[in-house]
Amino acid sequence: MGDYMFEKGLKTLGVIVLCLFSFFYTDKVVTVVKNQDPIMIKIIEFEDIYNIKPTNALVENINIIPGINGCMVDIKKSYSNMKKIGTYNSNMIEYKEIKPDISLNNIYDKYIVKGNSNTNVLALVFKINTINHLQELLFILKEKDIKASFFIDGKDIEDNVNIIYQLINEQHELYNLGYSNNYDKDLIRWTNNVIDNISNNKSNYCLVLKENQEVLDICTENKMHTVKSNIVINYSNSFSSVKNKIEKGSIIVFDVNNNTKGELLKLIQFFKRRGFKFNLLSNHLSEEGC
Repeated sequence: MGDYMFEKGLKTLGVIVLCLFSFFYTDKVVTVVKNQDPIMIKIIEFEDIYNIKPTNALVENINIIPGINGCMVDIKKSYSNMKKIGTYNSNMIEYKEIKPDISLNNIYDKYIVKGNSNTNVLALVFKINTINHLQELLFILKEKDIKASFFIDGKDIEDNVNIIYQLINEQHELYNLGYSNNYDKDLIRWTNNVIDNISNNKSNYCLVLKENQEVLDICTENKMHTVKSNIVINYSNSFSSVKNKIEKGSIIVFDVNNNTKGELLKLIQFFKRRGFKFNLLSNHLSEEGC
């Protein structure tokens, strides 16, 4: 009985080894055949041209500027796409994103001072000190076909639901400016939940006009990034006084007051003539590359 079982075990082992060898051999043959396919040869030949290396986020002391994910040709998916039509077609190249070693996604204890400067894009951000100015800003942005990002106090959001929904319906972004003019470690979560439930974006950002360690700590604890731009237009700084500091990737913050309407119109006219576009904050700070 023991010899029989031993012999049976050997046969089973032999079958398993044969199957594994067959699978390995078949897979190797398929790989060799694919690599000799003119489509595959062409994909590999142009692979380096289409690959884009990731760019690390730039960290300078307490400030950070977003990086960009790299793009690498997904050879398997690209080959599969083109094999269906039987010819090489660069429009059917598929990519996979490669994250940089240093990314905005896992660094919260720094101030974001601008977006990356690869294209002629600016982000318009409004710090709403009084809800009374919001209607006229929405009118201008709608007329100029521009989307912007608004930081509004949690109490104002609760008390002015109609105009807040207008802001959201016109595809602008709504963000957390604290509650009763203060970022509170408990109430920040409440306002975030309100924003997350009614808006088209997640409440991922805080806003400060100058360094504020307490706000930075609270926002870091809640895994929110803190925006602190060096381009602020308010009573002290007109558009004319800051326009030479504005560059590709800048975040332009309007500390909203009675002069904002006129300053905004000047800015839009100036930069549209120069071929600049305006972006939502979430897109402006995104590290997506493909």
